[in-house]
Order: sequence, then C-alpha cells, then structure tokens
Amino acid sequence: MIPIADALSEVLSRAHQLGTESVALAPALDRILREDALADTDAPPFDASAMDGYALRRADAGQPLRLIGVSQAGSAFAGTVGAGECVRIFTGAPVPAGADCVVKQEDATAVGDTVKVTVGPDYIRRRGENRRRGEVVVPAGARLGPAELAALASVGVHRPLVSRRPRCVHLVTGNELVSPDQTPVGAQIRDSNSVLIAALLARHGAELVGHAHARDTLAEAQAAIARLPEHDVLLISGGASVGDHDFARPVLTALGFALHFQQVNLRPGKPLVFASRGRQLAFALPGNPVSHWVTFNLFVAPLLQKLATGVEATPLRLTGLLDPAAPLPSADGRQTIWPCRATVVDGRHRLTPLALRSSGDSSGLVGANALLPMPANGLDPARPVEFISCP
Repeated sequence: MIPIADALSEVLSRAHQLGTESVALAPALDRILREDALADTDAPPFDASAMDGYALRRADAGQPLRLIGVSQAGSAFAGTVGAGECVRIFTGAPVPAGADCVVKQEDATAVGDTVKVTVGPDYIRRRGENRRRGEVVVPAGARLGPAELAALASVGVHRPLVSRRPRCVHLVTGNELVSPDQTPVGAQIRDSNSVLIAALLARHGAELVGHAHARDTLAEAQAAIARLPEHDVLLISGGASVGDHDFARPVLTALGFALHFQQVNLRPGKPLVFASRGRQLAFALPGNPVSHWVTFNLFVAPLLQKLATGVEATPLRLTGLLDPAAPLPSADGRQTIWPCRATVVDGRHRLTPLALRSSGDSSGLVGANALLPMPANGLDPARPVEFISCP
C-alpha cells in the first residue's frame, strides 16, 4: 500500500495545465485568467465629481454665484464656468471647463439661480487616479470571482482568456445498479455514486462530458469507455478491488493505461487505482459512497485544481474542537481520515465525526464538509484538532 502523501504526489506529478479558451464573462466565474487584463482608458476617464454639489472656481468662493447649468452622469455641461458662476453637479458627472473645485451641497445655500458656497475639501476624483491606461487590472493567474469579473467588464474585457475546464467522463459499474428513479427489486440497489460524482465535479469546476453504466464484465466496461467523448480525466466507480467481478484494473490495462498505484494506506478508500495514458489520467474509485467522497476530496479535487491552474494547492487545513457529544471513530492499522461536519460555535470551528455505519452508508454522509485525519495514538477530545476543509 502506498502512503497517502506519496499517492497524492504521484497524482499531481502527472497533471499538466490545460489549454485556454475565450468565454463570456458569466461562464468565466471561478475560471483562471491566463493573460493580464489591461485598462483600456484612464479611470476615471475625466475629472469627475465625488459628491452632489456645485462646481466653481475656488477663487469665487464666499461670494454669490450665478447658476448657469447642470452636469450629471452621462450628460456633461458643455460650457465653461467663468468668474462669479457655478454649475450644479452630481456624483460621477464630469467637472466642467473653468471649474477647479467641487463643493458638496451641504456647504452651499441656493436661492433661485444664486448660490453661495463655503469652500471645504475638494470633492473631485481626478482623471486616472484609480488606474491609468495600460495598467494591469486583473493579473494572469487570478481566479475570477465576482469582483474580478466586474473589473474585467469595466475595462471592456468581455471575453477573457481563461483555462479550459477539465473534461471528465464517468463510468459506473455494477450488475446491481438501477437509476434513482427506479424501484430496486431483488438484489438491486439505486446508483448514488453517479449523482455524487457529477455534483463533486461541478463543485470543483470540472465538466462532466460523458457518463456510462457497464455491467460487471471486462468487455462491456471496455466498450463503454471506448464510446465516451474525448476527456482529460476518466473516473470509474466500483470494480477497483481484487474480486472476481472487479474489472477496473484489467480494463485500464487493456485500454493502454499504465497503473501507478493500486492501493492506498487509507481508511476508508484503500482500493484506489490511479493510471495514465499519455496526458489522460484515470482513477478507479472504490465503490462504496463514503470511500468515493473521501478519495475524491483527497486526490481528484487537487488534481482538478492543478489541471486548471498549473499550481499545486495545499488543502485548506483548519483547527477546531471536537464535539464532546459525538462518538469518535475507532483507530485502524491504516491511516484513518474520517468524514466530519464542521460548524462554527462561539467563533471557533467544531468538528462532529459522522456516525457512519459502514463505507456504504451514503445517507450517513449528510452534512459532510470536512475530513479529520486521525493520529495513530487516537484523538484527545479535550484538545484542538486539525482538519481538512472540503468545500
């Protein structure tokens, strides 16, 4: 059995950053920008008012001024402010020619077309004070969140060049499986792993471009995979162990994949297979849903991150206290990493290990959002513990 750290290192060593594509702003959310986005103009593009008030010559403050017009956002005053004159101005509007200060309306008294002001701070946003044309607004390598997308829109980058999403296909194996909308009969069970994998891939920014179900025969599994679309990552649910009806390893070998490891020192999730064929990568995930969830978060999610970004991201590790009312999982000869529910209580994380009856207990995963590595000597309920956040 390969240690967890060595297994993850093997997976990430075979990941390459994917190519690029230009997409509209909305679907670019959470994608990685692959080239610097530059300002196409100064911002603001002109001297603009920072307040609702009056634009005037500073030298004329303190005397009655004649109101000669209005400047508002999107509709600038076209004339020039001369001696003894002022212009009503609104936030974001261009400061008219001739004016060298803006006074907020609270510091002005207006009677008809006559205005008297007291000059205080100068409420003008100067041209280019936010950024100059040609400056980097969003750097290459940035993950595009809502703020970054807004910044791109402000400089006219409406189809940013971003990393392509990892293209994934999924094969679920098992004679016993029926779809969730069917009622199992006899030895049948509903297929929950396909839903789990689809949701996990979407959560981690990958595209599920193909899905198939194969019964437990080598020929059927090989034919099903061959029909799947072009992909970066193949995920096989089930058949990863060494039983008479476990065909994941033989089918990967038959398809020309090289197997890099076949078991991990992990509980739950020992029978995990990782393989590659050129730049295509493949996992055979142990069939139990809990093992699926654990191995995906430990190995597949970091792989998807590196494919998209080219960077090996360290899993987010936090510290919390164990829920004193929750039973602790037992120790095992393998490295135990247990699904938990992390909540915040009185400003601190609290970890509740899930009461899983077995690794096949899919309903026991409800609420899981963290993984708790268990030390060899067990857990002390009174001491803080380190856990892995699983978004």
